[in-house]
Amino acid sequence: MLLIRPIRPEDAGAFLELSIAAGAGMTSLPTEMERIEHKIESSVASFVREVESPGDETYLFVAEDRASGRIVGTCALFAAVGLHRPFYSYKIVRFAHSSMELDHFEEVDTLMMVNEYRGAAEVASLFLRPDARGNQNGKFLSRSRFLFLAQFGERFADLVMAEMRGVHAEDGASPFWDGLGRHFFDMEFIKADRLSSLGKYQFIADLMPKFPIYIRLLPSDAQAVIGQPHPATRPAYELLLREGFRFEGCVDVFDAGPTLHCPRSEIRGVRKSRLAEIAWVVDRVPPGARQMIGTTRLADYRACAAPLLALDDGRVVLDAETAEALGVAPGEAVRFTEL
Repeated sequence: MLLIRPIRPEDAGAFLELSIAAGAGMTSLPTEMERIEHKIESSVASFVREVESPGDETYLFVAEDRASGRIVGTCALFAAVGLHRPFYSYKIVRFAHSSMELDHFEEVDTLMMVNEYRGAAEVASLFLRPDARGNQNGKFLSRSRFLFLAQFGERFADLVMAEMRGVHAEDGASPFWDGLGRHFFDMEFIKADRLSSLGKYQFIADLMPKFPIYIRLLPSDAQAVIGQPHPATRPAYELLLREGFRFEGCVDVFDAGPTLHCPRSEIRGVRKSRLAEIAWVVDRVPPGARQMIGTTRLADYRACAAPLLALDDGRVVLDAETAEALGVAPGEAVRFTEL
């Protein structure tokens, strides 16, 4: 059984191993211990902070294998991005050109730098070790964030977005960056992406072109990857589409990976979740579809995937293993939705 819980200071070493395993392009998973410790400190503080409106809170989770105690994955939620520094994207904008003299009409796509997602919440930092994939673990890790959004919605912006990793080679080279960005920056893709992950956004505004970029003028390999997720990211991309997220033309300024978004209340995992009181805890519940089950505690939040029995009176019955993993007892409430 996988248990999703908030990250703790003692998880720093395991998180570093995850970050290294994730490889290039996952800039929200740093490989420097100082940055990891800072991220953990920020997350721990966010879970105990009293919030009147969404701010710069970061909620970082780990997936723990209950059998071994090993940390095998991570995911995160950002309450509201771009409040204190710009959150840049390129947006695909179509222009129409026509010539009455030649009786010719042409539509051309361009890239324009925008800051459309200022104040939006973000789902991010999704990674699961390859040897832990299977048994719907990746699906559970990704969708577990929506259970948290449903329970603690007041801590997040109304719009939720997700930046998907774009196409790049194993060595970190990006066709889009090589076709566009490197002409304005004297640095490789990995360095530019890392500077952005460190919060150094001003160089983007200073050096990137302010005028529309005609896509057809870019090299063909750069054009081909605009709005396309990395092959390893495609399952997560397609899962978000099934949850109700949409792609409406915004892409990452470095690798042109797609940015998706959805109103928080319209996300499938949020909409279909239910809050219920635990009636009993028994040794076993009848076999059935696994549910994502999360607690209603904030600082000690936990979630797992397991069967439960829904009673006619609206209450639920959990098995002993699930109740122990979640740290709950009869009379307490849980939130659940079908995995």
